[in-house]
Amino acid sequence: MKTRFELPYRIAIIEPKKLIGFSITTSFQDDKTQIVWRKFMMRRNEIVNQTSNQLFSLQIYPENFTANQTFRKYALAEVSDFNNIPNDFETFELESGKYLVFNYQGKAEHGPEIFRYIFQNIIPENQFEVDNRPHFEIFGEDYNTNDDSAEEEIWIPIR
Repeated sequence: MKTRFELPYRIAIIEPKKLIGFSITTSFQDDKTQIVWRKFMMRRNEIVNQTSNQLFSLQIYPENFTANQTFRKYALAEVSDFNNIPNDFETFELESGKYLVFNYQGKAEHGPEIFRYIFQNIIPENQFEVDNRPHFEIFGEDYNTNDDSAEEEIWIPIR
């Protein structure tokens, strides 16, 4: 099947990361992503030990996840340590692991189509096995969901 998106990918091992931010329980049907990101962006200037300007949109799906289930969605930034965590911020330790990494450029509204293509075509055609670990996207602090030139990396955990 052809897609109108260029989706180059690579396999990478991510190093462990200390992340802080906020999370919310959401679903694909009742998407609360904007709520958690609005809260994070309003308070991100309180983070004193951020290691870069990269931001993490991270999802924890239940095992044997189906599209109608709820999952945990995080808006996070990487920090050097968990000292001086601003009030009400959550901590998250991302463990090292093997990931399939896609470089995507375009509007966020194409997300469902992109992920459908990854999970229905690229993963099965290449016989990758998805692992039960966090899925996430990484983008810069100036990322604009409505910009055709917006760039992000999509990280899918594999065995």
